[in-house]
Amino acid sequence: MYCKYCGSLIDKDSSFCSHCGKRLNENSTKSPKTNDTNLPLQKCKLKKNVLFFFLVGILLLFIIWLIVFLFNRKQIADITIDKVSRELAEATNSYDELHSFHEGLAKVCKNDKYGFIDKLGNEIIPCIYDKAKDFELGVSIVVKDKKTGAIDQHGNMVIPCKYDIIHSFGKDSLAVAYLNEKSGFIDFKGNIVIPFDYEYCERFSEGLAAVRQDGLYGFINRKGELIIPCQYEGLYNSHGFCDGLVGVSINGGNAGIIDDKWGYIDKTGKIVIPFQDGLTGVPFSSGLSVRCRGGITLSQDKNGLPKIYEAPLEAAFINKKGELVSDFFEIQNIQEFRNGYSVIQDKTGWYGLINTRGEFVIPCKYSFIANGFDDKYVLVGLNGKYGMACKETGEVVIPIIYEMDSWTFKEGVIPVKKDGKMGYINENNQNVIPFIYDQANDFSEGFAVVKRYGKYGYVDRYGYDTFNF
Repeated sequence: MYCKYCGSLIDKDSSFCSHCGKRLNENSTKSPKTNDTNLPLQKCKLKKNVLFFFLVGILLLFIIWLIVFLFNRKQIADITIDKVSRELAEATNSYDELHSFHEGLAKVCKNDKYGFIDKLGNEIIPCIYDKAKDFELGVSIVVKDKKTGAIDQHGNMVIPCKYDIIHSFGKDSLAVAYLNEKSGFIDFKGNIVIPFDYEYCERFSEGLAAVRQDGLYGFINRKGELIIPCQYEGLYNSHGFCDGLVGVSINGGNAGIIDDKWGYIDKTGKIVIPFQDGLTGVPFSSGLSVRCRGGITLSQDKNGLPKIYEAPLEAAFINKKGELVSDFFEIQNIQEFRNGYSVIQDKTGWYGLINTRGEFVIPCKYSFIANGFDDKYVLVGLNGKYGMACKETGEVVIPIIYEMDSWTFKEGVIPVKKDGKMGYINENNQNVIPFIYDQANDFSEGFAVVKRYGKYGYVDRYGYDTFNF
């Protein structure tokens, strides 16, 4: 006979199987005791199986949702595209305004609402905002229903539109924001990093930011700690620290009035250059700032009554110890140093350019000079026409024959107007894009906004535009 449990051959008179050890006459129905022992185990296994399949189902649903989401989300065209396409040309016809590309997206306007397109003309973010800034560091500051927030490059609202004002984010990933007439700092997610305790905040510079409380200025660090107490009345043109120093005033900061005392402090609040007449608060750059004398001053006559005195305005340069490093020269106006150069307006009203050695690289002979916008060149103007001059030598490299809406070369070219039409020239004064446009803007990421036939379009660096498709 064979064992009914394992199928092994056994003697017909055997009560047990010698192979598996089972009792041969055992009732196949388990005893109530056995059932009571195994039932909880069976229920536990059943619950585990149900939980396992439930979790697997949830995971599958999430994967399906993710696939659908990624498939339906509009993909941004390759940011390196630098040629006008038919798709971009067709898309431009849908909008009232076009703007420059930044981080692969360009702001567009339709019916007074703003959105963004990519370099193939795909509308990545619909035109639903009242205002919008160009993308910078992955976000755009937007305004909707008179409140300000921020979106990412797919249109997701990363900061709700609840603030009165948000300034652009700095490289430290912080932005100044205003709410209910108070100011503080927020991060990319809208988290309040520095509380809204101030009347005014300035962007961080060299690790510190200027803040104002009760009309007085002080400085905080990135932790929001008040490093320099709010005790100064003036801050030169909202400038923060430059070259480790900042100019502050203790008598209102109105330049040219003798009662307004300016001085310079370091990042600990220590007074490095004492408050005194003649200092201007102009930021240090390349180790130099400006000291003035003369001009309009307020004093007292012999009877103690206020009296205004006027004398020729003169300027000289000082080092970070407050020492004169140049002679005084008569001026009408002087700008702070930018990239090692300062624009001077002499007493006759003409402009020149001076270097940090006090040498005039460009004599005061132009009606206008714009410095600080280009590393190599300055815009120079004469008789309503403009050209470009080399900062280092003063040599005119672009003849003073154009009308210009831009003050610097971008991507190797600059838009200029000649005979009533605009085009683009390079640094060698070669016309690289014809003079055929009514309006032409700077290049950015391979494209420039132009206007022709009363409509906006784009032109690429190869000279192809969206009007020719």
